[in-house]
Formats: sequence, structure tokens, C-alpha cells
Amino acid sequence: MEEISQIKGRDIPDVMDASISILAPLLTKNKAYIQEIPFKTFKYGPTDRHQLDIYYPLEENKREKTPVLFFIYGGSFNSGERNLSAKFGLVYACVGSFFARRGILTVIADYRLAPQFKFPKPVEDIRDAITWVLENPTSLESPGSPSPDLHNLIVMGHSAGATHAATLLFYPNVVPLDSDVRARITGLVLFAGGYDVSAAVPGTARAKAVEAYWGTLDEAFDHDALSLFNGFLEENLLSLPPIVMVQAAEEPDYMDAAGKKMRQALTTRLGREQRMIIAEGHNHISVNWVLGIGQGEQWAQDVADWISKVPKDRI
Repeated sequence: MEEISQIKGRDIPDVMDASISILAPLLTKNKAYIQEIPFKTFKYGPTDRHQLDIYYPLEENKREKTPVLFFIYGGSFNSGERNLSAKFGLVYACVGSFFARRGILTVIADYRLAPQFKFPKPVEDIRDAITWVLENPTSLESPGSPSPDLHNLIVMGHSAGATHAATLLFYPNVVPLDSDVRARITGLVLFAGGYDVSAAVPGTARAKAVEAYWGTLDEAFDHDALSLFNGFLEENLLSLPPIVMVQAAEEPDYMDAAGKKMRQALTTRLGREQRMIIAEGHNHISVNWVLGIGQGEQWAQDVADWISKVPKDRI
């Protein structure tokens, strides 16, 4: 991890190639270990982007019931897939493998992307993936794995995926307050999202990515995760599950600032100090690519421990 901490810069373009060049060989070295975890692929909708992978806990980690974790990857709203490279085949399998080894059944779904599919279409896809799993419980069963607890669903999103995860819970137009899906979500992990886009400067790369997803900057300002949460009615706060936040120690400045704003808003409105897990020694890219190499995984272990202990009652 020392090599990762020595990478200069915090912005995603500054750290991406350097982080991958360090971690990809380590993942490859542990390929057999990562791929030891069984998984199956299912289609939850009509297009090739409507597919999901399910990673099953091994028998050695058997418990009476396993929580179900939905991991939503990022990619600036316009890129990303559950298998970033078919030839490489280890990202995001390393995420599914890590949590499945800790007795947590893990689902990673593809979803449609901007600019063709704008807010809130990708979030609707995530909702539909969750619905499909709930309606197809046998898909979660595998010989030697514990039974899935379909009343204990955890949603975790990273980067743009964190924006989608937040939207899923903070925007009742997608998941109504009386929805069975909402009732079964017992935890929300918000991981290094761009929750606040109010500082996006017109004409910049960030503003263009925001416009590609929301349509206009004004739409983005009204419907980013922070605005949706601030507009979430007081009387409906009890419908929200427990929340934990995660940030890398070396996030881009705008993402770090957005995380602080979201944390403060959660603390203020929910009436308790919002927990934030810091992934020490990590940047925005390395946090996921490190899983499965046997070092730098403490942030994910902390999340796994939180999932195992999270209460099923609302705030």
C-alpha cells in the first residue's frame, strides 16, 4: 500500500492509471483465490445492460441467514460494468468475492448509462434489479451457502454508484415510501459519491458529465443526492435505513467536500453523528482494486462488520 500512498495527485485522472498498474498484477497473482467464490449471472431486464452477478458465500462461512448486499459501481454516469474487462475478469469480482467470503451474499448489477439514459433511469434499473432478486429467491440459493435473508438488504454504491444508491432512498418517485423494496432495505452504504454538484463550473469536464446525466446543470442542482436528501420530508425520515459513509483518505477535493456536506446534512437532520469510515492510504480508484490482495482491505472489513451488526429497525 505504500506505493499507492506515494501516487501524486488526488483527482481521478491523476491516480487511475498509476493505481491500476500497481494493483492489477497483485489481483492477477490472487486470481485463483478471488475466483474460488462461486457466482452466477442472471438477466433481470430486456437489454444486455440488464444483467447481474450473484456471489455466493462459501460453506466455511455458513450462517443461518445471510444478508444480501447490492453493490453499485460508478463510472462518471457514462461508463462502468460489473466486469470491467472480460479478459482480466477480476473487477468487480474482487468486490463480490471479498464480501461473500465474509458470509455476505453479494449482487452486482449492470445498469443503463448516460447520456442515452438520463436521471433517474439508471436508478430505476437498480430498483428493478433488486425487485427481480426479491421475486426470484431461488437465484440466491447455492449448494453450501446459507439461506438469503430477503428482509435484510444492504445497498452500497461507490462514486456515481453512491449517487444512485442515495437517489434510490432519497427520491420516492423511484422507490415509493410504501414500497416493499424500501421496506426490505436495512442499510445504506454511501461510498465517495459526488453528492453535491453545486460547484460544477459550466464548460468543465465535470459539468459536462453532470449535464450528460441530469440533462442540465439546473436539473442537477435540484436533483443531486444532497438536494434530494434536504428535500426529503421530515415525517418520512423514519423510512430511511441506518446509513454509513465511506471515503478514501485521498479523494478528489470536490468529492471530499461533497462528502463533508452530506455527512453534516445527515447528522443535522437525523439527530446523531453520522459515521464515516476512512479508507486510509487509498485514493478514489484503489479502494475497490485492492480487495482480494490481502492488504489495504480494512475499510471493507469495517463495512462487512457494520453489515453484520446493522439493526433492522428504522432510525
